[in-house]
Amino acid sequence: MSKKKGFTLTEILITILVLAVLAGIALPGFSNAKKKAAANQAIAYLRTIRTAEKMYYARWKTYQAFANYTDIKTDLSAEVKTADYTFDVTSTSGTAFTATATKTSTGGTITLDQDGIFDATGSEVGYAPAS
Repeated sequence: MSKKKGFTLTEILITILVLAVLAGIALPGFSNAKKKAAANQAIAYLRTIRTAEKMYYARWKTYQAFANYTDIKTDLSAEVKTADYTFDVTSTSGTAFTATATKTSTGGTITLDQDGIFDATGSEVGYAPAS
């Protein structure tokens, strides 16, 4: 009497079906978590820029505008490089500034001003920064 061991085709198909359903449920959640993580990283960099601008203002009594990562790093000594966002700082007569993180893939923006007020547009609308 030989007894064969193994899985039937039905058992294998049911297992594959269950795994496909679980993957279908998990992937959208993962994508959303990845987007939030990138936005949180951009917000942390904006806070770094704000702190550096405040220190710059304490010394020179003016806020400075910066067009790109290299200028921010060189003049403010702030490390803000990321693949998901680009950063720039605009200044109004040296008395106010707005730091902007622009998502490279969608163009959505997150801004932070000298008073610490956040704003978001585009694909970032509705995203509340972590405290």
